[in-house]
Amino acid sequence: MAKQARSLRTHELVLDAAAAEFARHGYPRANLQHVAERTGLTKGALYGHFASKEQLARALTGHLDAVAAEILARYADPEPPARERLRALCCELAGRVESDVRFNAALRLMLDEAPAAPEPPGLLADLRALGEPAAGALADLATVILVGAYCTAPDLERRGLAERVRALWDAAAEESAQAGNGTAAR
Repeated sequence: MAKQARSLRTHELVLDAAAAEFARHGYPRANLQHVAERTGLTKGALYGHFASKEQLARALTGHLDAVAAEILARYADPEPPARERLRALCCELAGRVESDVRFNAALRLMLDEAPAAPEPPGLLADLRALGEPAAGALADLATVILVGAYCTAPDLERRGLAERVRALWDAAAEESAQAGNGTAAR
């Protein structure tokens, strides 16, 4: 039983080390030797837990899918207006990026792969669907704010991302209010 518990701890350690590597370098430049060094394992021992870099990436994107589904479910109720739900959802996702290295890495993996994918990644498609058909532009804005803030974050840990996302939403709301009052800057 102790060997199994140690193996599970090592498995988790490998996932965290791989997440840090993928978040920093993306999939193409991630180096499994660096992952092994972060964990104190040999590369062979690392392969005992994950057979390939692709398998590690899939484990991380599976984590993103599970966490995103859990978060999205909390915002499925159409009762609050779409703008409020999308703002809260984007802020929560951004906070998760800051606090969860695996989520951060998986989002990087997803965004790196998105331009070549035939369809938008699941999380972004789900975000858009949450905006309701009448709020399609608002859902696009939510995607742009989240992805733009992520891609332009000043560091790879994305510190302050949730605050940046909140500030962008607030600026967009202020601009929209001013435009509605005819006082927008020209």
